Amino acid sequence: MNDSPATLSRARFRFLCGLLFCTGMTSLIFQIIWLRGFSIILGSTIYSMACVVTVFMLGLAVGSLIMSRLLKGGGKLAERPLAAYGTVELLVGISALIITWTLFSHQDFYLSLSGSPTAPLLSRLVAQFSVCLALIGIPTALMGMTLPLLSQLVADRRQVSALYGVNTIGAATGSIIASFVLIYYFGCIRAGAFAAAVNALIFTVALAANRFFPPAQEPAAEQPPPDAASTPEGRMLSRPLMLAMAIFSGFVALSCEITWTRFLSLCFGNRIYVTSIALSIILLFMGQAARMSSAMLRGTTPLWRILLYACSLTLISFSAALLLERSAFQPTEPGLVVLFILLMVVFPATALGLIFPLTLAARPAGVTNGASWVGLVYGMNTLASLVGSLASGYVLINLIGSNGLIAFNSVLLLIALAGLAYGFRSHFKLSDHALGGVAVVGFLAIIAPKSLQVPPVVDAERAVVRSEDAHGIFSVVQMDEGRLRVLNNRTDLVYLYGDPSTQYVQESQAFLPILYAPKLEKVLNIGSGYGITAGAFSRVNEVKSIEAVEIVPALVEHAKLFSPGNHDYFTNPRVKIHITDGRHFLATTPERYDIISINVSDPYLPGSSSLFSHEFYELTKSRLGPGGVMAQHIFGPDMATLYHGIREVFPHVKAIPSYGNGLTVIASADPLEPRQRDLFLQRYNEGRALFDTIGIPDGLMGFERLVLLGDETLKELSSRAPAFRNSDDMPALEFRRLPGQLGLFYSNN
Repeated sequence: MNDSPATLSRARFRFLCGLLFCTGMTSLIFQIIWLRGFSIILGSTIYSMACVVTVFMLGLAVGSLIMSRLLKGGGKLAERPLAAYGTVELLVGISALIITWTLFSHQDFYLSLSGSPTAPLLSRLVAQFSVCLALIGIPTALMGMTLPLLSQLVADRRQVSALYGVNTIGAATGSIIASFVLIYYFGCIRAGAFAAAVNALIFTVALAANRFFPPAQEPAAEQPPPDAASTPEGRMLSRPLMLAMAIFSGFVALSCEITWTRFLSLCFGNRIYVTSIALSIILLFMGQAARMSSAMLRGTTPLWRILLYACSLTLISFSAALLLERSAFQPTEPGLVVLFILLMVVFPATALGLIFPLTLAARPAGVTNGASWVGLVYGMNTLASLVGSLASGYVLINLIGSNGLIAFNSVLLLIALAGLAYGFRSHFKLSDHALGGVAVVGFLAIIAPKSLQVPPVVDAERAVVRSEDAHGIFSVVQMDEGRLRVLNNRTDLVYLYGDPSTQYVQESQAFLPILYAPKLEKVLNIGSGYGITAGAFSRVNEVKSIEAVEIVPALVEHAKLFSPGNHDYFTNPRVKIHITDGRHFLATTPERYDIISINVSDPYLPGSSSLFSHEFYELTKSRLGPGGVMAQHIFGPDMATLYHGIREVFPHVKAIPSYGNGLTVIASADPLEPRQRDLFLQRYNEGRALFDTIGIPDGLMGFERLVLLGDETLKELSSRAPAFRNSDDMPALEFRRLPGQLGLFYSNN
C-alpha cells in the first residue's frame, strides 16, 4: 500500500488492527463475566441471559449511533480521533471494572431491584432489563463508539472492513481467554481487572501515537459519478438499500446464532467451555469473512453477485447440514459431526459474515463523512441484531424450534435472492441461475420439510416425549425394564426414573431432613425434577406447605409421566410449583423455611454450580427458620471439597449413602437431633409406611443404620483437605477441568 491520505501504510494499518483486536477481546471478556454475574442476580434462565445480551447489543448500537452524529458535526473528536479512541477505551475499562466489582460484591442490593421470579413474565423482563441497562448501559455504549472513531483514520473502504474483521476476531479470542484462562485461574473480578488494564494500556499507546495518525481525507475518487445512480450497481449502492442490507444481515446473523449455539452444544457437550467455544467459532469465522470482504473489494466481481453467492451458498449449506442432522447428533461417526458443524455453522457464518462488512465499507452517493457512515451502519446493524436475538430467543424458538428457525431465516434469504434476481436479471449469467436454482430446490426439498421436526437428539423410535423450547430440546426415552431417561439437550436431568436407587435417593432427600427438623410447617424443594422429593414431603401430613421450584418447564409439564413415583405431587393442594431459577427464587422470597431440600443433577454444569457456592450456602442459612435444616445431594470426584464447602457455613452435618458415588447430606446451624423420631414411630408404623417404597423394610431402624454409615463416610471426608473453595467470584466447580479426555466438554453424559 502507498502512504497516501486514502490508504494507510502497512505498518500503521497493522497498528490500528492491533488496537481494535484488543478492544474486541476486552469487550467479550467483560461480556462473559457479566453473563455469569447477572445469572446470579437475575437467575440462570434463558430469559435473563437473553436480557443481558440484548442490553449489551443495545449499548453498542446506541454508542455507535451517537458517535455517528458527533462525527458528522466534526469538532475535536474528528481532529484527534486516536486520542479520542484511547480516552473512550480508558472510560470503558474504568466503568466496566466498577460494574464487575459491584456485581459480585453488592448482590443483595441488585436482587432487591430484580423483581420477583414468580411475577408475570413481562413484569420480570421489565425489571431485569432495567437493572441490566442501569448497570452496563454506559460501558457498552462506550464500546460501541470505538470502531466509528478509529474508522476516521482510514478512508480506504477495504481497510474499514478489515478493521471490523480484526475486531471480531479479537472478540472470539476474548471469549476463549475469559473461560480457559482468566476466570479459571483468577476469578471474575480479577479477570475484569485484567481486561481493564488492557483498556488502560490501549489508552496509553493511543495517546502516545496520536500525532502519527491525522484524520484521513475522504478521496474524491470514492464518490460515484453523477450517472452512477442509474446503473444497477449504483442503485445497489444507494443509501437506503445499503442500510437495508445492514439491517438484514444483522437480523439473520443473530437469529441464526441462536440455533448455531444450540447445535454446537448438542455436538460438543454441556460444560461452560462449550458455550465459549461455540461463541468463539461463530465470531472467528464472521471476523475472517470481514477480512475476506476486504480482498473481494479489490476484485472486479460486482457487489450484487457477492451477495447472491453469500445467500445461495448459505441455503445450500443449510440443506446439506440438515441431511446429516440425525447422524451428527448420534455421535458414532466423529467425521460426520465435524462435517455437520462445517455445513451448519462454519460455512453459513462465513457467507453471512460477508454481507455486513461489504455494507460497512461502501460509500453510497451523498455520504461525505466515512466515519459517520460507519457509525450509522454499525449502529443499525447492531440494532437489527438485537431484534433478531430477541425475536428468535424469546418467541420463535418456542414456536417453531431450531429447525424451524433455520427455515425462517432461509425464507428471508430466499426473499433477498428474489430481490437480487429481479433487480439484476439482465446481468445474470447461467452460473447465477444455476446457483440460485440449487438453493431454491434445497429449501423446498430439505429445509422446509425438516422445519416441522424436532432435532433428533435421541433415537426417535424410543422417545416417549420429544419437544423443544427456549430452554432446550427435552426428551424422555424408554429404556429397559420400564425405566425412563430424561434429557435436556444432551444433559441427563435426573437419574433413570423407575430405577429403585432414584426413588430411594430422592425420597430420602425429604425423609432425612424431616427426621431432624424441629418444625415441619414450611418446606422448599429446589430442583423438583421428577417431583419425587416434593411427593415424599406431601406423604407426611404434618408438612403444611411445600414449594417446588424447577427451572425446566417441560419437567413440570410432563410430571404425570413420572407417576406414581412422584405420588401425583402436582395435584396436591399443599404443593405450589414455581418454574424459575431456584437460587433467584430463594434470594428474593421473604419466606423462612423449616426445610430447604436441593436436588441438582450435576454440580459442574452452568447454573447448577452456583448452588454449591459459599454465597449460596450463606443465603440458604439466612432463609432457614430456627433450627431449620438444608438437604443436598453431593457426589463426584470433588465430593470431599463439596462437603467442606457445606461445613464452612453449617457446623452440624449428617448424611446417608446415595447412589454409588454420593451422599445425601443435611446441615444446620444448630445441633442435629432426631426430633421427629416419635412422629415416624407413632404415626407412620415405625417408619414402614414411608420407607417401604424406597426399599427399607425395617422402617426407621434401617434408616438410622444408614445415618450411621453416613457418619463414617463424613469422618473420612473430613480427613481430606479441600481442593478448592467454590464462590461466586471464583467459580471453581463450573470451570473445573474434569478428568478424562472429554472432561472439558461433558460432565454427566
